[in-house]
Amino acid sequence: MNHIDIKGTLPLSLSASWSKHLSEALTESDALTSILRLGDGLTALVPNTTLYAGFYQREAPPIVIDLNGEHEWNRDYKEGQYLLDPSYEQFMKRRTSVCLSPKEMFPPDFRESAYYISFYRPYGMIDEICYLLYLTEDFAAYFSLMRFAGAPQFNSTEFRRLVAVTESVEIAARRIWKLHDEQQGNTAPSHQLHRVFSAAYERFGAEELSEREKEVTHLLLKGLPPKSVGRMLKIAPGTVRNHIKRIYIKLDVRSQAELLALFFETLQDAAAQQQQSA
Repeated sequence: MNHIDIKGTLPLSLSASWSKHLSEALTESDALTSILRLGDGLTALVPNTTLYAGFYQREAPPIVIDLNGEHEWNRDYKEGQYLLDPSYEQFMKRRTSVCLSPKEMFPPDFRESAYYISFYRPYGMIDEICYLLYLTEDFAAYFSLMRFAGAPQFNSTEFRRLVAVTESVEIAARRIWKLHDEQQGNTAPSHQLHRVFSAAYERFGAEELSEREKEVTHLLLKGLPPKSVGRMLKIAPGTVRNHIKRIYIKLDVRSQAELLALFFETLQDAAAQQQQSA
């Protein structure tokens, strides 16, 4: 059932457990239950993980699956915060399925960033491996395996196990989407809401900031610490610090965390205005 050679990557006991759960996921008639069975299989490969699942689509907000009832993380995520997420940025860059390690997914020094501190740390998340599984070039399932405080970070052996079953996970993702689509009906994606969020991101600080300051601001919002901003834009650390000082003064914030909070308020206001005009 795995469709790829995983001998030498998975111990026999793990291979048997994975195959059992995968078979269950592929024969379920309910999308949510199918994801849960797939999650059981992935957790057998890498214990102490929590699965988050959904579907990314270009030019529309993600379709978020609440596996255990509505979760605050998921609610905030689909309300525009996905625009800043490294997983979403990877989705926009790619066209073929992949299992991404933390090093591949997150920018350098990500755990020092305000985005990580404000959006990951409050939930206790310490590490993440993410499948991006392209069902078309513009539509992909994402299955994020997260670890929380108290668990170790993922190691190279665990990552290799997950990479080995990527093709099988993609097959399951296609089945899950088919079930989800049948059960939810033909609900049109909110292209307009995505445009509202994207416009709010592009316009954020536009009236107050110079073009270079906007570039710096966008990178700060996406979770890059100042030293990484300098590397990305190829400017000296002192120049980055001067830009940040001016940005904070112009936008009346005192830290990267306050800058992020101001942006989230901007997203909420944009969404509220869109709902009023709909």
